[in-house]
Amino acid sequence: AVPDPDVTFAEARSRMLEHGVTLLPSAPAQNSNAFVVTRALSAERGLTRISDLAAVAAEMTLGAPPECPRRALCAVGLSEVYGVTFGEFEPLDLDGRVAALEAGTIDVALLFSTDAVIAARDWVVLEDDRGLQPAENVSLAIRTEVLERSDVDIEAIVANVSAQLTTQELRELNRQVQVDRVPAEDVARTWLEARGLIETAAGA
Repeated sequence: AVPDPDVTFAEARSRMLEHGVTLLPSAPAQNSNAFVVTRALSAERGLTRISDLAAVAAEMTLGAPPECPRRALCAVGLSEVYGVTFGEFEPLDLDGRVAALEAGTIDVALLFSTDAVIAARDWVVLEDDRGLQPAENVSLAIRTEVLERSDVDIEAIVANVSAQLTTQELRELNRQVQVDRVPAEDVARTWLEARGLIETAAGA
């Protein structure tokens, strides 16, 4: 995978077709690595992009998985692509990163871009302005034989839905399910109805 979503999708679709699987059109939504800061720190230090960290990271602590110092998409990439080197590193699991960022014992946390906690805490995902992370757009895969024998245009239906699903919206939908404990079926139906993709429950 590369940062360009179109190139990544084309290569993935080509490879999957060889195995009898069709990758349907991707959503703008991506479930990718995300470097996250609190809203307060973003405002205080003017942090909106990863490149903004270069001038201040030496004073900060990064919380990430234990393997981060060896990973091209984590500390190695931050150094090589952005010139960002943190003063301290805390190896933490996901729950530990969330708790530490909330408590202020770390300044930046490596999360996933669709994590519900980002929406729940109103945290800021720093823009990957130099394309460190590969494209990880959400895509539905289906056996090609099922696609071909269907009486309806499954690909067109999925494409219409996927086109409207952004990372921010997926994060918010996850928050409703994981934090507010709303059943996933209800969250999905409300989202689809609001965009005119299905009839409302009253009209169904």
